[in-house]
Amino acid sequence: MRNASFVIDGYDLLAEQNRLAYADVVVCGRAINRGSALVDVDSSRVPGEAEARARHDKFVVRTTLSGERSPAIDLSYPATGMFVSSSRGVYLDLYHGVGQRLIDEHHPSFRQTLAALMGNELAFRREINTDDYEFFSERIAEIVEPQDLAELVTGMVSESFPGSGPYKCFFSNSGAEAGEAAMKLAMLNCYRRFIRRHGMVTFERVTKSLGIERDSYFDLEGRSREPVFQDYPFFIVACDGAFHGRTLGVLGLTRSKGVHQIGFGKSRWTRHVAFNGSVSDLRNLLDVRPIGEILDSPGGVLGSLATGRIPVDLVSAFFTEVYQGEGGYRLAERPWLLGIVAECRRHGILVGIDEVQSLGRTGRLFALEHYGVDPDIVWTAKGAVLGITVAKESVCEVCTEGWHSNTFGSGKLFDVNMSYVTFRLLRDYLDPVYEGRTYLDNSRIKGEYFRLKLAELMARHDETLIDFSGLGGMWGLTVRNRDAIIDWGWKLGVKLLGCGIPGEVSRLRVLLLTDVLTREIDQAIAVLDRVLEQVESSA
Repeated sequence: MRNASFVIDGYDLLAEQNRLAYADVVVCGRAINRGSALVDVDSSRVPGEAEARARHDKFVVRTTLSGERSPAIDLSYPATGMFVSSSRGVYLDLYHGVGQRLIDEHHPSFRQTLAALMGNELAFRREINTDDYEFFSERIAEIVEPQDLAELVTGMVSESFPGSGPYKCFFSNSGAEAGEAAMKLAMLNCYRRFIRRHGMVTFERVTKSLGIERDSYFDLEGRSREPVFQDYPFFIVACDGAFHGRTLGVLGLTRSKGVHQIGFGKSRWTRHVAFNGSVSDLRNLLDVRPIGEILDSPGGVLGSLATGRIPVDLVSAFFTEVYQGEGGYRLAERPWLLGIVAECRRHGILVGIDEVQSLGRTGRLFALEHYGVDPDIVWTAKGAVLGITVAKESVCEVCTEGWHSNTFGSGKLFDVNMSYVTFRLLRDYLDPVYEGRTYLDNSRIKGEYFRLKLAELMARHDETLIDFSGLGGMWGLTVRNRDAIIDWGWKLGVKLLGCGIPGEVSRLRVLLLTDVLTREIDQAIAVLDRVLEQVESSA
């Protein structure tokens, strides 16, 4: 007899299995089918694995995990949906390349677009869209131009945040680069606003107060139409626990793990407040006196900074993740986030939101939509294929020629088209497997199902699985003995990755595809059950 508790918003999750009709995915003569694949792993060593690890260690600079902490994935085996098969067997992937995969890569729309690119010799076409105007004088079915992607994305952002005005976007290669573009936009806005309100003479008083000199190199031969300074004292406030990337600019905002920081210089114009702390943490940072009064006071701007405050005219933006990733898969608490946004609006501080991991994963296009506020700047990457920085049109008005550029950001026609398909699928595709629901609806429904199953799992293992939180397909699990759970996961067939501060009690991340199947969730819970049993029996 069917369990009615698995009917969510009118959707019968158990009946879904009757609609599965997937073709086999075949690699090197080996097949896997998403509708019937089962997790089954032999943890013993296989031929070639040791050699692969040794060659990797010899030629590739160490970055994150090493040694036995992750499996050696044999690429001569196929993958589909949440499943990754390899020479050891079939794994269930619960972190998807840290959020790179959002929709099953074998979706027919991806294949159609790839076929069109290959058939028209355009799969490897690379230009530089920041310099050239790329277009088709004769449109080719299934292939789009960079401006088509920009129109689609900015339109979807406007739909996500109604009444917020038109947006524009900038394409790059990664989430870190998208964050860098957001930083530059915020600082340039702050500079132009300061000059407009207070003039260059006052700005020079500020720089002199901070010991910042003009850069006379650019005075030569009329290289610049306005003075260039050796530094620009425009602050960005970010959050403890944040991860915005590892390039040097966004690394100043990142504050989740010490290993990210050791040995790398940081901008002195960054401050951090507690994520889910108090709105007063931001309020107490701001020196709201007029800039002229600050300059005339003892110590000038340096005197203000010495008290732990920042002249509000020098604060360009507040940047945060709505759903912290490396910080422990933690959602922003509503009163805190709404209060922070209100404080920013009160003082004209831009609000920038990092949605690199959370795009499409919480039942909405952006996690911020759950809070009813709009961003001045929002950026994403990973599942979006490209790095995409989207900003209100009013924020982009300061962008003069040469302010920023990116060689391949939208010059790789393959990436542009795969990103376009991804966004179209999220918005428009009505999958018959899910009775004609969108993937965002599916993510929301399956998220509630996963919540129920996690609660059952926690009831069986309440000493090891202590708590969990999340939305849609993005979940954080609070566990004891995390390293053992991850290690047993590899042995029993589930790919897991930690997040947040390590300790006796720490967090695991779990990501589901937006087109996740009920059977994939059931297998995830079953294998996690086996993993926790093994950890508890080995303790």
